[in-house]
Formats: sequence, C-alpha cells, structure tokens
Amino acid sequence: MPNFLVFAGTSEGRRIVEWLAGCDVHVCACVATDYGKSLLPENVEVLAERLDEEQMTALLQAFQFDCVIDATHPYAAVATKNIRAACAAADTRYVRLLRPAGVTGDCVYVENIQQAADVLNVTTGKVLLTTGSKDLHIFTQIPNYQERIFPRVLPTVESIERCLALGYPVKNIIAMQGPFTREMNGAMMRQIGAGVLVTKESGDAGGISEKLGAVQDAGAIAIVVGRPREETGMLYEDLVELLAYDFALRPKPRPQRETAYFPVFVDWSASRVILFGGSAKAAHWAATLLPFCGSLTVVSPQTVPELETLEAIMIRRPYRRGDCAGYDMVLAAADNRDVNHAIYEECTLENVPVHVADAPEECSFHLPELVRMGSVIVGISASGKDQKQAKALIKEIRSRIEAATPQPEKE
Repeated sequence: MPNFLVFAGTSEGRRIVEWLAGCDVHVCACVATDYGKSLLPENVEVLAERLDEEQMTALLQAFQFDCVIDATHPYAAVATKNIRAACAAADTRYVRLLRPAGVTGDCVYVENIQQAADVLNVTTGKVLLTTGSKDLHIFTQIPNYQERIFPRVLPTVESIERCLALGYPVKNIIAMQGPFTREMNGAMMRQIGAGVLVTKESGDAGGISEKLGAVQDAGAIAIVVGRPREETGMLYEDLVELLAYDFALRPKPRPQRETAYFPVFVDWSASRVILFGGSAKAAHWAATLLPFCGSLTVVSPQTVPELETLEAIMIRRPYRRGDCAGYDMVLAAADNRDVNHAIYEECTLENVPVHVADAPEECSFHLPELVRMGSVIVGISASGKDQKQAKALIKEIRSRIEAATPQPEKE
C-alpha cells in the first residue's frame, strides 16, 4: 500500500488529502495548528506542529514515505525550502502542489512584505491588513501603526496573542475565519474607514478576487505582495493525474447512502438561494424555486435561453470558493464533478443546506417534483439506489394527480 505525507497548509492541500484518503493508500498530513487539523478528515493521521528541516528529515526516515506532497502556502518559502531539503536527505520523492493564480486588476504591486510597509509609510489613512499574523512585526515600523493598521487574522489564541504582544490594540484586531465575500470585505473596509487594503497574491482560493472587488467598490487602494518568482510545481488536476498513474490509484466507490428524506414544507419567502450551473436542469430548478424564495442568484459562465427569461440575479462566471457564504440554500448543478464537489465541501464546512445534481449522497436535501393546484401544493420525491425506477414512479404519480385535478384549477 503506498504511503503518502502531505504538508497541507492550504485548501488545495486539504483537497488532495481528502482525495488520497478516498483511495486505498495510507496518508499522513502535517499542519501547523490544531485548527488546521480540525479541517481534515477524521480517518487521516495528522501531525499538528511546526517542524524544522531536521525534524522533517527524521520523520521521513522513520516512516519511509513513498511520496511527499508540499501543499504549503505560496508564501511559505522557508517551509518549502525545508521540505525539499528533508526529502533530498531522506531520498524521498517530492512533489509541489501549486495554488492557481487569481485575476487581478489595477493595484500597487510590491515584491515582499517589507516593500508593502514602505509604501504605507508614505501614505495616510486606515489600512485593512489581510496578510496574516506571521509578518505583523514588519508593519510596526509604520508611524501611528496602532491607529492606522487593522490586522485581520485567524481566530486562534496564537494569532491574537501575537497581535497584542506587538502592540496592536484590541479594537483594531479582526479575528475571523474566511472565506470572505466581496460584500463582506467591503463592509469591513467601510466599518473601519479603510482607504487601503494589503493582501498577498494568493489566488482565487485565497480570496484575491473578492478583496480586489471590494477595493474597487470602495474606490480604495490595493497593495498586492507578489508571489515568490521561482515557484514551480503542479496544479491540483495535474497532480491527481500523475499520482493516479504512478501509483495506480483509484478512488474507492462511495457507499450509496440509504436515507429516507422526511418531507417538510418551509416558508422560504425571505430566503436567499444560489444556483450554480446554466443547463436545462438548472433552469427547471430555478423556475420551480422562484415563486417560493426571496431571491435567486444564478452563477454560471454560460446559460440556456430558458434561464435568461427568469427574474434571477445572473453572475456570468465560474464558481469561486466563498460564493456560498450568506445564502440559505445552495444548488450545485455545474457541468463539472470537481466543481460540484467543491461546492458541497464549502456548504458542509459552513453548515448550509445543499443539493448536488450529480451526487445524491452529497445532498442534505432533495427538491421534489411539484404539482400545484391553486392553494394546494403536492411535493413528490423518493430515495434509494434505484433512481431510474424512482423517477418512473414519481412521473406516474404526478400524471395521476394531474389527471384527477379539475382543469380550471390547474396551474
């Protein structure tokens, strides 16, 4: 059985750990904090502590891993250097998992954190600092930093204690866990009166697009710390393909969940619903939900004509991590299994009800077939392994109900 070690410091790292855990392999993950450990699957062995090069080498030599995957943050240059050196010392295969870069607009680009602080030195006004807690000491060089700088950090004891030890006042510390939407970033900037936002170019997974969108909305300035220039490795899809080929990996079949869904009629008139996908099925769902929900947002780069005629909010782009925040119900009907699964994962973490078109086992609820007769609404649904038989039965029941309904009352 292949034996893998993943340094899982990013959302892509968690994703590759989950994929490996679904194959017939042994996988161990290294993260820096207990919070990072809590995000990983329970059936994965996790080491939650920071390791130096010597400790990493000892770990690799002790457990004889077949492959080490470096999925640390793009800016964790020291960690990547130590992992590479440890793999060389232990003669262990090393693979770097890259985070795809995000699309950026007009910004002030700098090469490192120190340069970002230098730029702030010649500006005025309040700053929303979203570069994490590691480099907070550099910004203490700025005159009046206690009044100007509002650091947004993870809500961990370590992060908050570091802020306080460096002299950042409690009223300036924003301790929250993302992802953050464009609207939430904008609300934070308005709340503190920030005219500048500092961020790392951490890709769409790191929320760069949402940050820059908020800056644009506020008419503010974005200072972007560019990525290390010598960054090599593989994107998630390419890495999965490589590992599957080199180690003959195949995900284990998921057990079909035998779940009976209890029918409940709920008032959704004040609820926000988001639908991902632009197919005919998505159009059918949208038309079904619109009379019942407060608002419906459709996210898809392309849509069928039937969707264009509906009174829904249209966002013409692919899904991005964080899109589900703030919604009461999510429907995943994208024409891509990985995208739908990513939506399911986000909803599971945020405890948002989700229906996934191509994976019944990932649904927390099902949309019934509706028959509406004036003020009477009949919902028909089914669960079980034989979906074809269930759909045929639903169709038969619906036709009988419609046939028994007086024609003037049908809608």
